Amino acid sequence: MRACSALLAFLMPLLSACAALQPFDNAPPSPARPWKAPELSAYSAALSRPEKAREPGSVSIDPGKTYGLGELIDIAQRTNPETRVAWERARQAAIGIGLAEGTYYPALAAAATGAVAHVPIPIPTTVTPGGVFTADTHFVIPTLSLEWLLLDFGRRDAAVDAARALAMEAVAGFNAKHQQIVFAVTRDFHALTSVRGKVVVGRAALVAARSLEDAATARKQNGLATLPEVLQAQEETARATYDFQDALAAEHDARMALLESIGIRPGTPIDIADISQEPLPSGLEESVDEAIDRAIGQRPDLIAGLAAVRAGEAEVRRARADYWPKLAARAAVGGNIGELKVENSAYQGVHELQYDAGFRFEWALFDGFERRNKVRLAESTQRQATAELEHATDKAVREVWKSYNDTKVALAKHDAAAALLAASEKAWDATLESYRNGLSTFPDVREAERNLARARTADTAARAEVRTRAAAFAFSTGDLARP
Repeated sequence: MRACSALLAFLMPLLSACAALQPFDNAPPSPARPWKAPELSAYSAALSRPEKAREPGSVSIDPGKTYGLGELIDIAQRTNPETRVAWERARQAAIGIGLAEGTYYPALAAAATGAVAHVPIPIPTTVTPGGVFTADTHFVIPTLSLEWLLLDFGRRDAAVDAARALAMEAVAGFNAKHQQIVFAVTRDFHALTSVRGKVVVGRAALVAARSLEDAATARKQNGLATLPEVLQAQEETARATYDFQDALAAEHDARMALLESIGIRPGTPIDIADISQEPLPSGLEESVDEAIDRAIGQRPDLIAGLAAVRAGEAEVRRARADYWPKLAARAAVGGNIGELKVENSAYQGVHELQYDAGFRFEWALFDGFERRNKVRLAESTQRQATAELEHATDKAVREVWKSYNDTKVALAKHDAAAALLAASEKAWDATLESYRNGLSTFPDVREAERNLARARTADTAARAEVRTRAAAFAFSTGDLARP
């Protein structure tokens, strides 16, 4: 009774302290307004700390260097957090192979149990007065045990195959993430190139509009033009100025989008190369069937889908193997070190070796249909992976077809746009000269100026579309993800 009272006296303060920790102390008291949690300041301080030292894989930006597309892609692959996430997933999958293969090795364990025991045992009073028999012992039992699974009917083989397939799926996902980043940077780089082309077009249109305004002003001073012509020419100059400033704003937005795709801060000083006037890629030399064959053999999503199918097949084999028994060899060696006394007798010590060896046979005969349901679940998962792979393959074929045709159409459109631009430039030069000499009307020269601006815009858009369609075609065939 005294022992119980002492135990309660010890536990009561602890129970009171636990009761004081209410689960709702860290929850907002009301849904009506924001709440500052007690730990919120610590989180805010941690987030506002200066940036940590750069990791080995990070890169520094040289403000005095001009970066081309290849260098920007290299920066993105090394700095974008998504690649590091995918890399860690691939590493985890590789570690999973080691875990599965580790089951082939024997398990060796060391354990030791030490204790002091006082054991009262009820006994008839005819044997011991008082009806209680007590024994006191101090002991330590160290043990070294070994167990080695010898036969499991393919469980471990299936687990290793599944782990290897999952590792391949993770590696394909890692490559796919790189492909997505490469395509995003390429797409946004060409979008910036396109907008820069529009800036060039806007600047040229502004020059043409000013030339038209100067010509109209000169004709007005010579009495060959009217005031409305001069005002309309000034209107064209104002419109061209607005379009030029709008193109500059679009260039800033496109630059910010590119820096976001790369994974660097928007305010980072970096000089990006302008390739708006560089030669375009040549036409497609391969057939669409050749492109489809290459895509099916190397696209990361298809490789990942096939790996998922093989992982599913391995899981089916492992689930079916659970119907069979397991046989393991086991052995243990240890010691019994201690002493024992009974009632008022003296302690009697023991220091002896103990060991055992043999086989362990295990066969689950009935488990409530758990194994049957596991087989069904594994088979269903495997069929799902197969269906997803078929769907992904069909989708890949359609994407290659579309991107192949889009690239051919973009090349044809560029040829037409280039021809239109050449004709518009000639028409503008001839019409402006004719207007200066009084042989063309103001509406004619204004229309020629507008046609030239539209032709330049079409040529710039066509050039950007060729580059973007070519990148999309490389993305659809998996060329962007090749190691």
